[in-house]
Amino acid sequence: MTLLKWLVVYAVMGWISTAEVKAAEALPEGVRIIKAGGAEFQLRSAGLEHKGPAVVLLSGPNEHWHSDSGWFALLQPMLAAKYRTYTIDRLGQGLSSEVNNPSYRRFSEDLAVVLRALNEPEILLLSFASSSVSGLLFAHQNSRLKIQALLLIDPDIPLPGSIALYKGYPADWYKANLAQLLPELKTGVWTDRTAKKLQQERQLVQKLVPADYASQMDWAYFDFMAQQRLRIERQQSRAKEIAAYADDLDAYQALPFYTKRPVSVINSDFEQQQINQNPEQKSLLQAWQQEGDGWSKEQAQRSGGQYIELKDSDHLVLFQQPAVITKAVDWLMAFPEK
Repeated sequence: MTLLKWLVVYAVMGWISTAEVKAAEALPEGVRIIKAGGAEFQLRSAGLEHKGPAVVLLSGPNEHWHSDSGWFALLQPMLAAKYRTYTIDRLGQGLSSEVNNPSYRRFSEDLAVVLRALNEPEILLLSFASSSVSGLLFAHQNSRLKIQALLLIDPDIPLPGSIALYKGYPADWYKANLAQLLPELKTGVWTDRTAKKLQQERQLVQKLVPADYASQMDWAYFDFMAQQRLRIERQQSRAKEIAAYADDLDAYQALPFYTKRPVSVINSDFEQQQINQNPEQKSLLQAWQQEGDGWSKEQAQRSGGQYIELKDSDHLVLFQQPAVITKAVDWLMAFPEK
C-alpha cells in the first residue's frame, strides 16, 4: 500500500487531519486552496482563457446528503470549453477548512469573500439543489458584484409546504441528536455505511452519464471528492450542516422573488420517484411537487428567465442531461444588460 493510501485510511479512522493529507497528495488538475476571510476554500477552475462573466458552480445534496464539487465532474469540463468556470466548496466540504458552524447561510457570506479574492467582477451563478439557499441569499445581499444571471437546478422551494417537508426527517433528527451523534461519528461507526452509499452513487452516475459525453466525465475528480466524504471530520461536517438546515430555510423563506437579473430554473421530476416509493405519503408528496413546479415557473417568469421542465429525469441531472444545462447557460450568457 502506498503512503498516500495509508494516509487516506488513517484519515478515515480520524487518526490524521485533512491538512496532513493535503500535504501528502497531489491536488487534481485545476484545484487549489484559496485563503479568504481567515479560512481556506477548495477551488477548482477551468477555462480561464475565456473572457466574459465567470460561471460559478455551487453544489447541493443528493438523497444521501452528499454535497460537494464532485457533482460537477462532468458539467464543469463541458462548460469550460466556452466559459471561465469555478467550483467552490463550502467550509466543511472537500479540502475546505473545518468549521464548527457550517451552513448555507454562512456560505452565502463566504462566497462574497472568495469572489472578491478571485477578483471576478461579473458572474453567472449556477446552484444545484439546496445551494439555491446560498445562491439566492448571496444575490439578494450582494451590492458590489455584478450578476449576469442565475441558473437554479432543482432548487429548494421557499414556500410553507415544502419548508415543512424539508424540516422533517432526517433534518429534525440530526438537529435533535447532533450533540450525541458527533462523538459517535468520531469512532468511525458510520464509515462503512458511508462507503456503501458512495458505491451506490458511483454506480448510479455510471448509468446516468450519456454515452456521447462519457469521454468528458472526469472520474478521477469524482473519485477524489468521494474519498473526502469518507473522512471522519467530513462525516461530522455533514451532520452539522444538516442540523443547521432548518435555520437556513427560515432565512430562505423570507426572501422575495429575485428579479434584478434573469433567473432560469431547470426542474426535474425527481419527486415522482419518492411518490412511487411512498404511497402512504402520496398526497403530501404530490402537493410538494406541485408547489415546487408553481414557484419555479413564477420565479423564472418574474425575472425574465427560462422555465425548463424535464420529464423522467433523475435528481442528478448534472450527469444525466448536461447538454440541457449548457444550453441554458448559453441562453443566460446572451441575455442583454438592463
